[in-house]
Amino acid sequence: MTSEDNRHRALVRGLELLEAVAETPHGMGVTELAELTGIQKSTVSRLVATLVETGYLLRREDRKVALTGRVLGLAKGFRRQYNLSDLARPLLTELRDRVGETVILTVRQGDYTVSLDQYDPSSPFRMVPHVGNAAPLYATAAGRALMFTLSVSEQRRIIDDLVGAPVEHPEVRLTPETWAREYELARTRGFVWIPRSDDVERIAAVVLDQNGGPLAAVSVYGPRYRMHDRLNELGKEARRTAAAITRVAMGLRRDDTDNG
Repeated sequence: MTSEDNRHRALVRGLELLEAVAETPHGMGVTELAELTGIQKSTVSRLVATLVETGYLLRREDRKVALTGRVLGLAKGFRRQYNLSDLARPLLTELRDRVGETVILTVRQGDYTVSLDQYDPSSPFRMVPHVGNAAPLYATAAGRALMFTLSVSEQRRIIDDLVGAPVEHPEVRLTPETWAREYELARTRGFVWIPRSDDVERIAAVVLDQNGGPLAAVSVYGPRYRMHDRLNELGKEARRTAAAITRVAMGLRRDDTDNG
């Protein structure tokens, strides 16, 4: 093993130790870290000493180590640099090119959704611009994909609070009875489809955050004559892309083998 390989391995293990310490509220000792990570105790001891020396860990009087304020500098950098639109753009444009339909990235704002980005195909029939549009959570496929990830009590609260909210198509309103049916259908399919009275089909899948909550939704929009017979295929494609964005947003490697 070369010296470069050794440095790479040490860096990976050092990051594993920082993550392990971050998971405990009271700090950890070298023995605990070795048991938790599976790294040899002597190696843990050397790495901890380096992290203490560089200021990312401090050693307390009880010999346990804890994170220092220097780690907050990394968090501040993350807040400045993290941009979901930038992270998702390559995956969303790939989805658009695979399915040949409009792809939209949507986020939640309170009990409503807001469309962040829209990627249109080169086909003659395109969707009108949606960026900046807001809608009640239950009124769109993207909104339902986001809402259906929340707790049951929170979903019911949203439906109750939005009972009088204006919607373009009355058939999208959810009651406690229709909510239960649509919720179960979405869970079974793995994506959301809303049948509406117009000639446009809409399907969506949710992007999850590191806690399993809704971060965003990936939607595929297009004319019924092109999409209706492909709903399952398109739903799987949206789910595949949403899963890939979830991984990228969490700092994990994109999994190209994920088929949703």
